[in-house]
Amino acid sequence: MESKLNQQVTEQYSEQFTERVLASAYEQHNKLDGRTILELTPVRQVNLFVIKALFDQWQVEINKLRSPYFDYETEDVQQALNDFINTLSQHISVDQEHLQPLVKTAVNDTLQLICAPYEYLHQQLAQFPANHIREEDLITWLKYVKINRALLEAFAERFKQESSFAVERSRALELLRKAHESSSEIPEDVQSYLDMFSEVLSVSADQLYVSTSAQETTQEETASAPEIIERAEVDDDEEKEQAAPSLRTLNDYLSEKSPASTTLSDIQKKHKIASIREHIGVNQRYMFIRELFNNNPQEYQQAISELDQRQTYVEAFNFLRHEYAQKYRWKMDSEEVVELLEIVSKRYN
Repeated sequence: MESKLNQQVTEQYSEQFTERVLASAYEQHNKLDGRTILELTPVRQVNLFVIKALFDQWQVEINKLRSPYFDYETEDVQQALNDFINTLSQHISVDQEHLQPLVKTAVNDTLQLICAPYEYLHQQLAQFPANHIREEDLITWLKYVKINRALLEAFAERFKQESSFAVERSRALELLRKAHESSSEIPEDVQSYLDMFSEVLSVSADQLYVSTSAQETTQEETASAPEIIERAEVDDDEEKEQAAPSLRTLNDYLSEKSPASTTLSDIQKKHKIASIREHIGVNQRYMFIRELFNNNPQEYQQAISELDQRQTYVEAFNFLRHEYAQKYRWKMDSEEVVELLEIVSKRYN
């Protein structure tokens, strides 16, 4: 079960948040200047993304000034153009109609960056208007991104090692993937930023996330407990006797308390996987590290490596229970534990 952002809810929230913010901001003003925009919302990242959008549009407009009949590369023209740009930048003035779509996009992008940083960066690169990503594009990007910067910085470092000028978009996406896979950094706390958004319009993580398998799970026919125990049988009789009570208890948790009404038999209807590590999604990895391993990526990596070496589900389950569930006081009916155990069970289906 992989958790991801609910795009429809995120879009709706972004629109409502924007309407509320701008209604207040334009109550006594027809247009907003740059300083006001920098303090438009309680979320600094939103404000910076709005400024970046203005900057991007500004660059488009500046390029329109160029004419094939004049030499824009001469020193005098360059100096005059820079003076013009610097002067213009001090006089930002935007009405509500033109600012509204910029703020809405900035809110949406910020929520993506907070809740799913890798997906956000991947999407931005995939939709980049040019086929090549330049180093100066990254420098500008870093200037405006203040949340979950570690992944972007790791990507920028790989980019610089690859080229001193530009790389193709497809190669840039590959560098981002490698930077993400090798990174041990964990995302910043989601709730602290959602609290800032809630100063304007209430929002919670439960509203923003959706489980991709929730609907499938609820549609599946619930299997009986005896079937679960039978599927969990192992060759070693002694091990089977020791593990059976734990499996029944776990099934009680999953069938009675799980929000998705998941049971082990539901889980085991899925296809078997070859590697637990490779089957864990990006958002799941961040969630497991944060919620189950006390923000310790090294311990998480060690645990997953150990799990992949276990020969049976029973061994894997007992390993997690003895080594981590007791240590970190896991709630066995919590969403993160249910998701982890579902992935583990697929390894031994």
